[in-house]
Amino acid sequence: MRQFLLPLFNVNLAKTCLAWLAASCICISHMVGANSLNPVNTHPDAQLESSPRPTVGLVLSGGGAKGSAHVGVIRYLEQQQIEVDYIVGTSIGAYVGGLYALGFSANDIETIMLGLDWESGFNDNVPRQSLRYRDKQDVDRYNMPFELGLLDGQLLLPKGLLRGQTMGNLYLDSFGAIENQVSFNDLATPFSAIATDISTGEAVVLNQGNLLKAMQASATVPGILQPTVIDGKSLVDGGIVSNLPVETAKNMGADIVIAIDIGADLSAQEQLNSAIAIVGQLSTLMTRANAVEQIATLSDADILIRPDVSNFDTTDFSALASGFELGQLAASSHQQQLETLASTNEQFRQYLSQRARFKQGIIAFQHAPIEQVRFNNQSSTSTALIKQKLNIDDGESVSTDMLIEAIDRVYALNDFEKVTVEFEQENNQKVLVVNTEEKSWGPNFFDIGFSWQEDFENNSNVILDLAYQINHIADTDTQVRFELTTGKDKLLATEVYLPLDELEQFYAKSRYQYQQQQQTYYEQGLLLLKTTHNAHHLYAALGYSPLDNMVIELGIYGETGDMEGPQYPQLNFDYDAYGSMIHVGYDSLDSYSFPSSGILIEANVFWHKDKLTMTDSTSFNSSQGYESVTEYQFSLKKASSYQHHTLIAKVDLAGVDTEEFSLLHTQNLGGFLNLSGESNNALVGSQLAYGALIYQHRSDWQILNKDVPVYMGLSVEAGNVWQRKSARDTNDLIYAASIFVGTETDFGPAVFGFGVNDLHHQSFYLTLGKRF
Repeated sequence: MRQFLLPLFNVNLAKTCLAWLAASCICISHMVGANSLNPVNTHPDAQLESSPRPTVGLVLSGGGAKGSAHVGVIRYLEQQQIEVDYIVGTSIGAYVGGLYALGFSANDIETIMLGLDWESGFNDNVPRQSLRYRDKQDVDRYNMPFELGLLDGQLLLPKGLLRGQTMGNLYLDSFGAIENQVSFNDLATPFSAIATDISTGEAVVLNQGNLLKAMQASATVPGILQPTVIDGKSLVDGGIVSNLPVETAKNMGADIVIAIDIGADLSAQEQLNSAIAIVGQLSTLMTRANAVEQIATLSDADILIRPDVSNFDTTDFSALASGFELGQLAASSHQQQLETLASTNEQFRQYLSQRARFKQGIIAFQHAPIEQVRFNNQSSTSTALIKQKLNIDDGESVSTDMLIEAIDRVYALNDFEKVTVEFEQENNQKVLVVNTEEKSWGPNFFDIGFSWQEDFENNSNVILDLAYQINHIADTDTQVRFELTTGKDKLLATEVYLPLDELEQFYAKSRYQYQQQQQTYYEQGLLLLKTTHNAHHLYAALGYSPLDNMVIELGIYGETGDMEGPQYPQLNFDYDAYGSMIHVGYDSLDSYSFPSSGILIEANVFWHKDKLTMTDSTSFNSSQGYESVTEYQFSLKKASSYQHHTLIAKVDLAGVDTEEFSLLHTQNLGGFLNLSGESNNALVGSQLAYGALIYQHRSDWQILNKDVPVYMGLSVEAGNVWQRKSARDTNDLIYAASIFVGTETDFGPAVFGFGVNDLHHQSFYLTLGKRF
């Protein structure tokens, strides 16, 4: 909705949602009846009540980024020494009004709004570097930006494209710790926020309890953000039914209303020349209709101020500074009416003093230590784990930034729909309450991944990854996952994962998978051989995660399979194998493909027992029994940045300890940033060495009022594969280089690049969703 608080959402997506909302709710637009969650106290502060002047109610409409104009009007009221006795706000109006109700001045509010990263509020994804090691792997593989749930055979979706988690952090960053209120009438200025009950279409006046939650409910765009639940009611943006709540201010006791309307006007017919314009008009119809009805209730003594913010987009928070000025200018045009409401110097001094005392009380409460931390855990995740991630102890003084970081640590467990906090005061002690909500579209989930890679010569591959995870098997923490991968390589797998302690540091897992892999061999850039490898693999392991970024696994496995290569030389054989392995992994990269910081280290050692039985082959002899083979793999990726410049080091080493040519334990090299210039996985051998130094530069492009990161870079690389350990020689290294441009999308990394090497091989690469 163009009039709602949309601090940070994708414009095209929002407007599409708004079209649906307008069509389904247009009938509500004439309803202005309010269903208050708490009876409104119509008496102002006793000190102000003794004044003979008329009481003033300030009404602030919704309008997204245009809301900075509200602050400009408030600044002018302060300059004219006009006291405000009541405040009512919708959406961004509730945000500005809530700050003013706490005693913050116009200058304070301007500083707060300009200091916020508004775009951060519309991205509920957990940053990769904050995820646990296992979750990092899942996010990289299942890169589609939605999660489907399944319950009793019914597919479930989240109630909004966004959960509102980061928007909640944005409000917390703006206001700091605010204790729950018996009534918002007890604030420095009595305050109410307007929301809409999505189940009834009625306006709801929020005037008690959690102030931040009330303001966020008033700005919850339906379909984009999940409804905010307060006292059992599912609440969304108040602009649907009351975008300019004049009547509420009068019900609170205001003799005179100053209404600030920043809502958009209807577009002229000649402006309705696109689908987007039509969608915008539908949303404006809804909010404009109820605003006009409220304007009609204004008396001659009331004042309507309409700042000229018609050239502003509701999502363009880069234009906030202009809004402050335009609001002040619009208010000054009503000087004659407003000056009749001015207080005397002494009265206004007392008014400011009362507001300052309240604000200082808020600041003192925020600086006070947290005497007790209480957990309201509405999830199956252990409270002990939540407490460990929060890492706030009783008696500790915590800043707002520290509190938001603590919330993010809990949310990064990736188990919750939302993690929120609230503050209470019990026996003069500050109590922090942490609320953790289970995902409402669970408990079982589908994940989807997609990738496409093309080198315009020998390789084109579309890969689809599907996973279905069942949680809490038999009322335990056991998880069972079913996986399917399609493309040139195919996979069908089942994995059982069981945490062994409350903190989920120790775990056991077992996995069965059937895999079919196609391997293409090239010589001098020409196709030489294709093989098909079929394998049934069973694996069991015990694991330990001493850090979120780290795992250590000890496991055993058994495998049986075959390999077919119909072309000369024939490689048709069956095999059986078993063995043990150790895996150590550490991953703190903020992005796998375009990292700016962090390091990834993975080391594996396998102790194999292999038995090969050749079929229809004259090229190789069958094994007489099981042979022992030790295999190692090591990978490193390290990113360091200065401003927008990043240097990435990559190292891959692998091999087996035998001089015999290994048919089973082979390594692949070739492709973008994997020895550029070669086709994907074109080089195959049992020994591998590869190293690269990659430079990338990030620039942010403005697309639809949203910063989109674009990466341009180049690489220098060296590597090769060998068939036997004794054949490894640095003189055989192939040297390569590449240039590329790419970006992170909602479907994973997208990149276009060109690579060349000293064998005179060159290739173009286009990928979407594939890690590199």
